[in-house]
Amino acid sequence: MKKSLEFIAVIEACGLIDLGFGGQKFTWSNKRGIHHRIWKRLDRALVNDVWLEKMPQTTITHLPSIGSDHCLLLMEMNAVEEDNIKYFKFLNCWTDQPNFLDIVKACWERNMEGNNVLKFYQKLKRLSNTLSFWSRKEFGDIFSKVK
Repeated sequence: MKKSLEFIAVIEACGLIDLGFGGQKFTWSNKRGIHHRIWKRLDRALVNDVWLEKMPQTTITHLPSIGSDHCLLLMEMNAVEEDNIKYFKFLNCWTDQPNFLDIVKACWERNMEGNNVLKFYQKLKRLSNTLSFWSRKEFGDIFSKVK
């Protein structure tokens, strides 16, 4: 327990947060018989605020374990271009689209780990990125059209 508390203190001191995950809940099993099996989430992706600013769409997916007692972690990421700061703008016309609510619901319902504030922050960040990407795909770059 003492080592766990020390590790948590280092994570907090370094300003790291858990990215959360998609896929199966646990990343490790002792591979023992059914009555003695232990499942844990040992493997995690920890990042800082700078990472989230540069790579806000980073996601972690737990893949099935094959030939190991640990699962593979698939990290997918997209960098943000540093030319200018892009603020999220919600467009009312999105709500008229038939697939809008499905996109919001699917994005919001993905599992996240961490405390409630962290989950809320990560879900908002992921949702804003998802909607921005969807809008560019659906409508094109309407802000440049307006300019």
